[in-house]
Amino acid sequence: MKILKYKQFVESLTLNINIDIMESLNIWHDVLLNAIDAKEVDFYDTLKLPKDIYKQKLDIDFLYDNVEFINSLSSLSLKKSTLNKTDDYSTFVNKPCKWMFIYDINSSELDNPIYILFQVWNDVNKEWGDVKLYNINDDVKKFYDKLSSRTIEIIDGGDKYIYQTSDVNDWVLQNKQETEVYKKVFRKEELQTLLNTKNLKINII
Repeated sequence: MKILKYKQFVESLTLNINIDIMESLNIWHDVLLNAIDAKEVDFYDTLKLPKDIYKQKLDIDFLYDNVEFINSLSSLSLKKSTLNKTDDYSTFVNKPCKWMFIYDINSSELDNPIYILFQVWNDVNKEWGDVKLYNINDDVKKFYDKLSSRTIEIIDGGDKYIYQTSDVNDWVLQNKQETEVYKKVFRKEELQTLLNTKNLKINII
């Protein structure tokens, strides 16, 4: 597989037979955070929490049900969201992650959160890494778009076919009428089979 970066966030991939396109589409967790312009802030200082109480047990699952944590948020006119995990989504993220948004207490979950608590699985230590708190500076919809959405351009001779997915599994043709080979909708397994049987070039957008 040859990889050539030709502009920011775009890769040109020449695929050979048996290359796993889904694996090539994987992203690092920091892509999710960059999508919302997340800036790390001090967890304890920002949320007015005592460090000694949370020593050795700072985990998002623990925090989610912790009364002191919830009360501290309330004292700052904040509230937490539900607990989210990549296991609950079909995603392109290459490591398990879990997160919890923090909102203004008067906001609904349709509003943009103020903070995100984020935790990533550490493959080396086989445990969850440190919980980190980030200030959110962009539309949180972009976070969810990055989780499961990708766009690829398939170049077949002189023709270009753009396919997009919002759930990893279904790829929808965007720029042309479907043909006998290039269907309107591919399941990911069908798309992988197509790419493994033809000499194609793919731009990942």
